[in-house]
Amino acid sequence: MRRPLVIVTLIGLGCGRAGPTRAEERPPSSPDGASAAIDRDRAWDASVASLAATRRALATDWARAATADERAAIRSRASAALVRAITTDLAPQWLGMPWGMGRDSTATRPFAPAQKISCSYFVGAILGGAGFRLHDRFKLGQAAALDIQKSLVGGTGKVHRFLSIPPSALATRIAALGDGLYVIGLANHVGLVVVRGADVRFVHASYIGDAVVTDEPLASSIAIAASQPKGYFVSPLVVDGPADDWLIDRWLAGDPVGPRG
Repeated sequence: MRRPLVIVTLIGLGCGRAGPTRAEERPPSSPDGASAAIDRDRAWDASVASLAATRRALATDWARAATADERAAIRSRASAALVRAITTDLAPQWLGMPWGMGRDSTATRPFAPAQKISCSYFVGAILGGAGFRLHDRFKLGQAAALDIQKSLVGGTGKVHRFLSIPPSALATRIAALGDGLYVIGLANHVGLVVVRGADVRFVHASYIGDAVVTDEPLASSIAIAASQPKGYFVSPLVVDGPADDWLIDRWLAGDPVGPRG
């Protein structure tokens, strides 16, 4: 039984409010100067390349698979590789990068010079870094979350609707779906959620507080609470069972996913 990650994508075209915050007024920090920036770029490139090599090896096995059992075993390996890379390597490298909107908020790598990151483009950057081939990353970055969700479950994955329940209850309900990778729709925001048993953490380009990419408990997230009046949509991506097969199969085959341009 694999124990994948949960990714949550939120409803709306933009990320939160338009007003500036302290974090928006300062450029992306680089405390160790140019050498730290170079090291950061190298770390990101190495992480992306490592997962790409894993995907190529799995894709070779996938092309040779002759039975349903063989394909199921490869999907399980692929899911584990994606979860490990996204949760322990790719997403953490973005923590602390300033949130923003507009033409300078569409970075594809963490702490790109003179750039911030919007919530939806953060999700797209993680998917792209993880080796998902996107139809159009700009379309994904600008689409409503429900459209994003439908495009990533292939039209067959279930989209769960949760009505106006508190964030703590939402965390419990998501955890009950099982460890895995999901997309969730909230109000005007997009993010990632990592679920391990009862531990549900929200990783997102936050427009609240310091307005940086943040890792926080979903149950106490102000951004999650802001969507309570409108409810939430949750759809599975990388989870046990057929709901995640569509996306995993496309990752292995290198087929494009996401909203079309």
